[in-house]
Amino acid sequence: MFCGGFFTVSSLYFENPNLRLYQQTALHFVTVILLYFLLAFGIGWVPFNMASFSIAIASFLGFYVIFWTSFYLYFKRQMKKLNEELEML
Repeated sequence: MFCGGFFTVSSLYFENPNLRLYQQTALHFVTVILLYFLLAFGIGWVPFNMASFSIAIASFLGFYVIFWTSFYLYFKRQMKKLNEELEML
């Protein structure tokens, strides 16, 4: 339950208007990767050795980039659509 709440709250970085997108992304990435690896090593999802750690980091980074890019493009498209609808008013 703590883990779910923590991952949910970490997305609030993107709601802070005082931070630039790269700052929001960096803070979110660091927060999520720290929690993930604390859990992954603690629970035993990832064996505690260099090879497993390297593979896990590469996988995490790959998935993070894919998901971040997907959400960015989706919301950019939504923003464009909303602006076009506002221009029609």
